[in-house]
Amino acid sequence: MRTNNMEDITRNVDNRYEAVRVLSKEARRINDAIRFAEGEIDEKPTTIAINRLVEGKVKFDYEKTEGK
Repeated sequence: MRTNNMEDITRNVDNRYEAVRVLSKEARRINDAIRFAEGEIDEKPTTIAINRLVEGKVKFDYEKTEGK
């Protein structure tokens, strides 16, 4: 089992709050994929999402807002 600290997690994301948002969306996506495939996994979806973010496998984009 690998332990990640916040520095590892925020290496690919601008700040920790955005990292939490990206991780939660990725964990939900993984959980939905597991339910759809009716499969089982050894790790929790959150752990998988963290590892994928640290490895740079999670793609995300910032939403542009007008006038702010």
